[in-house]
Amino acid sequence: MSIDMQKLKKLFQEKKYSEVVFAIESFTTEKNRSAALYNILAVSRASQKGKTDRDVQYALNEFETAFYKDNLGEISLNSVCSHIKLCVEMGRKDSELINNILISEKMYLEAEKKFSKNDRYLAHGIDLYKYLIRHEEKIAAVKKVINKNGLSKVLGSSYITGQMYISDWKQKNFAEFQKKFSNIFSVLNSKKLGKIDLAKKKIKVGFYSPDFKQHPTFYFIKDLIKNLKQTKFETIALSLSKIHQHDKITDEYLNLFDGWINLGDKLDQEIVNTIQNENIDILIDLVGLWAYNRINIFNTRICPLQISWLGFNNSTGLKEVDFILADKNTVKDEEKEYETKIYKLPKIWNSHCGFEYKRVYNELPYKKNNYFTFGSFNNFMKVNDEVLDTWIEILKKVKNSKLVLKSSLLLCEEVIKKKFEKEGLKNSVEILKKTKREDFISHLNLYNKIDLCLDTFPFTGVTTTFEALWKNVPVISKAGYNFNSRCGESILRNANIENFIAKSNSDYVQKAVFYAKNINELEKTRNNLFDKIQKTPLFDTKGFSDDFSEALVNMQKLISKNYK
Repeated sequence: MSIDMQKLKKLFQEKKYSEVVFAIESFTTEKNRSAALYNILAVSRASQKGKTDRDVQYALNEFETAFYKDNLGEISLNSVCSHIKLCVEMGRKDSELINNILISEKMYLEAEKKFSKNDRYLAHGIDLYKYLIRHEEKIAAVKKVINKNGLSKVLGSSYITGQMYISDWKQKNFAEFQKKFSNIFSVLNSKKLGKIDLAKKKIKVGFYSPDFKQHPTFYFIKDLIKNLKQTKFETIALSLSKIHQHDKITDEYLNLFDGWINLGDKLDQEIVNTIQNENIDILIDLVGLWAYNRINIFNTRICPLQISWLGFNNSTGLKEVDFILADKNTVKDEEKEYETKIYKLPKIWNSHCGFEYKRVYNELPYKKNNYFTFGSFNNFMKVNDEVLDTWIEILKKVKNSKLVLKSSLLLCEEVIKKKFEKEGLKNSVEILKKTKREDFISHLNLYNKIDLCLDTFPFTGVTTTFEALWKNVPVISKAGYNFNSRCGESILRNANIENFIAKSNSDYVQKAVFYAKNINELEKTRNNLFDKIQKTPLFDTKGFSDDFSEALVNMQKLISKNYK
C-alpha cells in the first residue's frame, strides 16, 4: 500500500505533525523513502509539540539522510539549513544535542560547491559558525551576506560584536565600520527640546533595557537605583521585555525604580513618543548593539542627555549618544576613536552589589586535592583559538593540573574538548553543566573548586571576575587595547592585584605558571582578597553611586550649551 501524498500534504499544512510522522513511518520503509519524504518526516518530527530529545535526534538523522539522498538538489539545501536550525534550537534549550552541529558543518561544507551564493545557505552559515565557536568563519559568513545583500542592522551588529571576540580589530577599525553602519539607522520623529534646566528639583533618568529580569545587570544597578533615591534624580525603568518574560527579579526591580514603563510591545516611534511624553531628562542605554533591534531610537534626539553605559563597552556609532561612561583604565590614548565622547568615572565604570550569602574564607582546593585547578566560567563565546592555545600551554607547563570550564550559553562543547584532546590533555579539562538560574548559590560555590581563574581575551569577563574576587579567587587577565578588552584590567587594578594583569600571551602563561608553583604567594593574595575586596571600588556601591550622580550633573553641564 503506497502513501497518499495529497492526504499527507493536507496533514502537513494543517500542522498535524504527529499524524504525518505516523503516516510516513507506516506506509514507507527506510529503503523506499525518498529524500523529500525524509525531509518532511524530519520537519514534522522536529515540529511536534512536546518533542523529546529522542525525537530531535531522529529528526537530525533524517535531515542528514535527506541531504545525501538528494545529491545537492533543493531538498539538500532545505535539509542542511533545517539541521543547523534545529541544532541551534537545542543550544538555546541547553540540550547537548547541540553537538550534532559538527555534522551540520560537514554537510554545509559539502553543499558549498552548489549553494555558495544562495541567501539561505549563507545566512545559516552565520548561526553554524557561531555555535561552533569559530569566530573568524562566522565573521567571514556575515561579510559574504553583507557583500551580496548590503548592510542591515542585524548584519552590522553581528559583524561588530563578532570582532569583539578576536584580536583582529583595533578601536580605529571599529570606528571606521561604525561610521558606515550608523548611516542605515533612521531618524524618528521627535519633539524639539528646550534648554536643560539644571536647577530642576527632580531630574528624570530613564534606564533603557530588555534585561530587567534574571540577568547580571541586576547586580550592577540594584544599589545604584536605591542610592539615587537619596538624590535629586528620579529613576524610570524603560523595559523592553515582553510582560510574559518577567520573573522574580522583575518584581524586585518594580520596587526599586520610582517609575516603570513597559515598551516591549511598542514600535520605535511609539517608544520615542512615550519617552518624550514622560519628559525624561537623561536617557541611559544599558544594552547597546546586543539588542540591535531596539537601539534605533538612539539615532534620534529624544532627551537632552543620552548616555551609553554598562552593557556594551564600546561605541554603537549612533549619532545622538552624547557620552559613553568608562574609566581611566578602560579607555586610554585611543579615546578619539570611539565616535562618541567618553566620560571617565574616577575609579571604575561599574560596581557590584555583592551577594546576600555569608562570605566564608575559600581555602585553596590545592591543599586537599594535591593537584592545581585553573578555572574559567566565562561564556564560551569569549573563548577563541588564541585563548585555548594559551590555556593549553599553561596546562602543559603545570604538571598535575586541570582546567574547569563552565558557560552561561550552551555552544558546541565538543569543539573545545577536541582541541584539548589533540594536545593529549583530554583528562585535564572538565566542562561543568550550566547551573539553573534559580540555583545561583550552586554556581557561586563552584568557585570553591578553583585555585586560580583564567580570564578570556580580548573579550574579558566582567560578572565572572567580580564573582571570583568576591569568593577570594584571583584572576589572570590580559591587558587590552580598547574598552571591551580592558574590563578585566580595570577590575584587577581596582582590586589592588595589578600583578595578575598580563601584558602579553607569554606573560599570561608565566603568571599562571608562577602562581601555580608558588602556592604561598597565591594564598597571600587569596587572604588579602577575603579581607579587603569588599572595601575596594568593586563593591563600594555607595561610593560608585556618588561618582555616578556627580557624572550625571557634570555631563548635563557639558551638553547644556547645545540647547537654546
